[in-house]
Amino acid sequence: MHWRMGKLSIKANFRFVCFTAMLSAVVAVTGCSFIPKEEEVLMPPLVKPTKPTYELHEVKSGEMTKQIVGSAVFESTEVKYQEFRDVVGRIVAVNVKAGDTVKKGDVLIQLETEGLELNLKEKERDVEKAKLALDQAKLSRESQTMRLCMMELEIAEMKLADARKQLTQKTMVAEMDGLVTAVDAIKPDDLVQLNKPYVTIADPNKLRLSYTASNPSLVADVQVGMHVDVGLKAEKLTGKVVQTPSSSPKTENKQLAEKYSKSLYIQLDKLPQEPVMGLQVDITIVTEHKENVVKIPKAGLEQYLGRTFVKVLEGESVKEVDVEKGLETSNEVEIIRGLKEGQKVILQ
Repeated sequence: MHWRMGKLSIKANFRFVCFTAMLSAVVAVTGCSFIPKEEEVLMPPLVKPTKPTYELHEVKSGEMTKQIVGSAVFESTEVKYQEFRDVVGRIVAVNVKAGDTVKKGDVLIQLETEGLELNLKEKERDVEKAKLALDQAKLSRESQTMRLCMMELEIAEMKLADARKQLTQKTMVAEMDGLVTAVDAIKPDDLVQLNKPYVTIADPNKLRLSYTASNPSLVADVQVGMHVDVGLKAEKLTGKVVQTPSSSPKTENKQLAEKYSKSLYIQLDKLPQEPVMGLQVDITIVTEHKENVVKIPKAGLEQYLGRTFVKVLEGESVKEVDVEKGLETSNEVEIIRGLKEGQKVILQ
């Protein structure tokens, strides 16, 4: 019995070993199917680089003209800015508006008189009383009394003159014949200020043209005496510059000084058939003209870190060339040194 049990034990062990070996083989084979297959790496397609394209300009020589082209306005050379210089008060009436024609002495603005008429009447009465007293003193032939009466009359007349002045100053009257070009935005019951222009009067028969630039640098090259072409509808007129920023009169008025700094004044050789203040006309002023100069568009010029240069295309390569510029207009620039005709400049 013992030897049979030993034989069974050997057979069982043998079967276990075989089963374990077979199981390991199956796991090994099936386990390989769970590992992902490595994909083949694809190389990127070869792309042929594109040839850069440029906007080119062929360098040429020609003429250049620097000029001012704009609109100028007819304005009067004789203008009065009317203001209250010595008195203030509340407005009773404004008798004019822009566009009105006035005569010298016409009432423009009336202020409250505040009993000044009564004061004037009293001073007139005092003068009459002083005259009567002097006449009576003359009849008495008393020299001392006559002298005192004469002094009283002088005092009364001085007070009367002062009363008239006070009343007159409450009324703004036109200082010249002309056209009212501006009236301040005032109305009855407003309180006026001293030395503030409230009404502007201009002589419509004494005219010139006024041109104001957006920036003082735009008129910096203009000189007194330069020729001006003027276009007014069908009329072609001419004139000359009579005032520039550099020749303008000195003034402490900041607004006027700023206007002068960017304004030109032009005197026409002959006024148009129907000159009108405020009418706009086209003007052209040539400040500089050159012929046979090397020039390029401004779009071809570059500046960086103090350098002034252009980019030139030579074959298939781009080369930076330092240049010296001369005359400049709104869209062109003269090249004094650095370029020659026929070269191809790259525009920005």
